[in-house]
Amino acid sequence: MNYEELLKQISKSGPGYRWTITILLSVLSMKSAFDMFVTNLATASVPFHCAQAIVDNQTLSWTDVLAKNSFALNFSIEQFTCRAPRFWRGADGLLNLEDDFQNDSSSAAAAGTEKCEAWQFNPDHPDRWTMLIEYEMVCDRQYLNDRMQTVLQFGVFLSTLVGPLGDLLGRKTVLVAFCYLNLACNLAVVFVKDLTAQMVLRFFMGCGDPALLMGLILITELVGENYRSLHGNMFWMTWVVAYSSSAAISYYMLNWRHQMMAVVVITGLSFATYIPVLPESPRWLLTRGKTRRAEKILRQVCKFSGCPNALDKFELTDNEFVNSGEDSASSRRILKCLPKENIFNADYLITLAVVTVNFFTAAFVYHAMCFQRDFITLDPYLNVLISGLLEVPAYLIAWQMINRIGRKPTTVITMCFCGLGLILMPFIPRDPSVVFQAHSCVAIAVKFSITVAYSELNVYGSEVLPTTVRSCSLFFAFSVMGLGQFMAPELGGILSQVYPHLPSLLYGSVTVLAGLAALLLPESRGRAMPNTVAQMRPVGCRCGGRGGALSTGSALNDDVISIDMEQRAEQPKEEEDDEDDSSQEYPGGSSDEEEIKLQKKSSKPKSQSKQSDQMKVELA
Repeated sequence: MNYEELLKQISKSGPGYRWTITILLSVLSMKSAFDMFVTNLATASVPFHCAQAIVDNQTLSWTDVLAKNSFALNFSIEQFTCRAPRFWRGADGLLNLEDDFQNDSSSAAAAGTEKCEAWQFNPDHPDRWTMLIEYEMVCDRQYLNDRMQTVLQFGVFLSTLVGPLGDLLGRKTVLVAFCYLNLACNLAVVFVKDLTAQMVLRFFMGCGDPALLMGLILITELVGENYRSLHGNMFWMTWVVAYSSSAAISYYMLNWRHQMMAVVVITGLSFATYIPVLPESPRWLLTRGKTRRAEKILRQVCKFSGCPNALDKFELTDNEFVNSGEDSASSRRILKCLPKENIFNADYLITLAVVTVNFFTAAFVYHAMCFQRDFITLDPYLNVLISGLLEVPAYLIAWQMINRIGRKPTTVITMCFCGLGLILMPFIPRDPSVVFQAHSCVAIAVKFSITVAYSELNVYGSEVLPTTVRSCSLFFAFSVMGLGQFMAPELGGILSQVYPHLPSLLYGSVTVLAGLAALLLPESRGRAMPNTVAQMRPVGCRCGGRGGALSTGSALNDDVISIDMEQRAEQPKEEEDDEDDSSQEYPGGSSDEEEIKLQKKSSKPKSQSKQSDQMKVELA
C-alpha cells in the first residue's frame, strides 16, 4: 500500500477527521476575506460637502455662516466638496456668492482659491463612523481609499520571502506562527489612532498570508485524492461566507473599530485550537526522513478515523518517500527548494510557469472586480452581499466540473470565457439608473467564470507540482498572485485615465492567453500526485497532430522510451499490429500510452491485447 492508498482509506473510513481538519483550516480563508472586504467597506465613499465658507475674508464653519447670515440667492452647499465657497456682503447685508462660484460646482472647483480643510459627511445612518470619515479620505486624500487596501496586498506579495519555511520547518509550524501574527496585528488596529501606524499594521497583516497557503497545502496532504477536490473547494467556500457576511457586519455595526473587533473574535476562537488539534503533514515528515513522528501522527489519525489497523499495510521504512532519492539532511537548506535537477527540468519549469501565470491572472481579475464597490449596484453594502452570494453556485459548479470533466478543461474553459466577456463588456451600453440590465448580466457571468477558475486553480496547482518542492513552488506562484492582488486596487483607475475601456480590454486579453497556456499542463484528475520532480508527468498540448507531449529532459521520459524500445523488439508480430492500430488513434507522443508501456515488464499475451486497448481509452 502506498501513501495515497493509505490516505484514501483513512478519508473513506473517517469523514469526521477530514471535515474537522477542513473546517478548522477554512477559518484562514474567512480571515483573509474579512481583512479585505470589511476594510473595503470601511473606506467606501460617503456623501460629503465642504464644512467651511469664506465671509469677509474670514474662514468660518458652515454652521456659523448659516446661523448668522442670510443669502441673496438660493444655492446648495453640497455642490462645494473640495473648495470652500467665498461670499461678499451686499449693501442690504445679504451674502452673495462671488461670480466665480455661481451656478455650477465645476467652475467653483476650477476658479476657487481656498482649499477646503473641513468636511461634513452625510452617511446613510447618522451614527455611522467609517474609516473614510475618521481619516477624511476625500479630495486630496482620496487616494487613501485604495491605498489602505494596496498596503495590505503589498504585505501579501512580500510574504513570499518566507516561502521556503514551509518546506524547511513544516506546514503546521509556519501556519501557526503567521496566523497569530495576522490576528495580533488585527487586534492592534482596533486601538491604534494614527493613520501611518494603521497602514504599518495592515502591511504586517498581509505578511501573515503564508498561513493561508499552509492551510491549503495541509488539506491537500491530509485528505485522500477522492475527496481532495471537495475539501479544497470547501476551503474556499468559507471565503464566500466571509465575503457576504462582511456586508452584514459593516452595515449593522456602525463603528468600523467594532467591526474589526468582531473579526478578531470570530476567527480567534478557531485559531486557538490549531496548536493542540492540527497535526503536522505526515507526507512532509516522511520526505524529511522523520519516520517515527510520522508514524505517531498516522496512528492517531487512523484511530480517530476508525481504521486503527490501516497503517499496518503501509511500509514506513520502505515507501515511495524514502526511496525518492531526496537527501533529508541537505533538504533543510533553502537552496534545496530549487536544486539543479529542478532548474534544468523542462517539465517542472513549464508547469511552474503556467501555474504561476494562471494564478496571477485569475487573482488580478477576480480582485479587480471585488474591489469595485459599484460592480452591481451603487449601494456598496448590497453590492458586496450580492457579489458574495454569487460565488456560492460558482464554487459548487467548480467542484462538479473538476470531478466530471477534469481540472485542465475547467481551467481553459472558464479563463477563456471570462476573458471574452471582459473584451465584450465595453461595447454593451449601461444605464446607471437601471439595477439589472444586459451589462449587469454579462458582468455577473464574467465574475462567475473567474470565480470558478480561481477556486479550482488552487487544487489543480497543488496536484501537478511534486511534494518535495510543492510548498516552495506554490509560494512562488502565490507571491506572483499576490502581485496581481497588489496591483488590482489602483491599476484600473490609472489605465482608465488613458482610455476608459482599456482596463476591461487588457484584462480580457491577458485572461484568454492564460487560459490557452493551461493546455500545456497535464491532467491530474484520478492520478496520484508526484512526490519528486522525476515523477512529474510530461507537459504538452494534445490539441491535434502527433507528438502531443513536449520533448523534455525528464528521467522518467527517458526510461519510458528505453523500455518501450525493448518491448517493441520482443513483441510478437500479431501484437505489433494491435499497437499500430492503436497508435493511429493515440499518437506515439501520448503520455498515457507511454505510462501503460512502462508497466509492461514483459511482453503481454495476446488475450490481454483488448484489455490494454480498453485501458488506453479510459486513460485518454
